[in-house]
Amino acid sequence: MEHRVELLLEPIVAYKLERRSDNRPNKVEEEEPHLTKQLKKHYGIEAEVLGLLIKLEMRYKEYYNLYKCEMKAQKILVERIWLLTQRYLILISSEQSCRYPEVYTLSTEEAIINEYEEKLEVLRASNNKMKNTLLEINQQCKEFYAAYERLDKAQETPFIMGDSHHRSIRYYKIMAVDIFNYFYATVLKLKCFMHQLDPVNLESVEEYRDLLQNESAMEEFEGYLNNQFVYCKCMYPIPTCPILKLKCSHQNIANLKYVSRI
Repeated sequence: MEHRVELLLEPIVAYKLERRSDNRPNKVEEEEPHLTKQLKKHYGIEAEVLGLLIKLEMRYKEYYNLYKCEMKAQKILVERIWLLTQRYLILISSEQSCRYPEVYTLSTEEAIINEYEEKLEVLRASNNKMKNTLLEINQQCKEFYAAYERLDKAQETPFIMGDSHHRSIRYYKIMAVDIFNYFYATVLKLKCFMHQLDPVNLESVEEYRDLLQNESAMEEFEGYLNNQFVYCKCMYPIPTCPILKLKCSHQNIANLKYVSRI
């Protein structure tokens, strides 16, 4: 008898579940009648754009940490290159007054040139690393721009218009373009000045050193990046460690301070 009751209850439960599932969309439509298909699609694109924006914000901040690390390393390298250039100029100028210059200047000149090329190669690798990282970020920028273009700008949503806590998405799109252009122009400038470096041209080294000094003084830009280009910090992933430290790839940066054997 108990088994028979259980069998009779199964169709009743299934019927109730079916009616509940049939009525659910109607209840949603009654609660939010303004959500048309077009508006639902727009909100979906807004969510996609916001997700891409948050990822781009974090990627820019990661790149800026990398940039500061590379600038620190390049300053050390350029000081050594400046010293090598001075020594090389003194060496080649003393050959004219030396009776037997080939006796002791050949090995010294070779050592200076070899070290100069070694340090120059590290500079080149540093600039290429920053450039390649920016090119990767550029792909994320293109995804963000493409999603932004799919937004219906005629919709007067808080995401499009902005509200008391957030600026409009158009503002962040313009900032994303400006920040990328600033970073990329800086790297191109470094590469351009680096190509001018020459062991017989002390002025080119001093110009590169001045450029590093100017480009590394970015307190105003750092505040702009960390405070202005932020849609909502509450959407950032929670860090695993409460102490955030700059992860510099040049952990043994002291090794870049070459100890001369000359």
